Amino acid sequence: MTRRFGIVIALVSALFVVGLDWSLGVPPDPYRAPDPMAFGSQSGASGAICTFAPGADK
Repeated sequence: MTRRFGIVIALVSALFVVGLDWSLGVPPDPYRAPDPMAFGSQSGASGAICTFAPGADK
């Protein structure tokens, strides 16, 4: 197996995986996506800004 053949196989495989994901995947819903700055907080995704305050209840 030559280097060129290995590169072609890798590119074809990557394109196949991307095409399969694109054809079978569901587009993301921005209204259901969590807040990227929530850091796992349950109330951070709902718009709470005081979730990291000291002494805040969960």
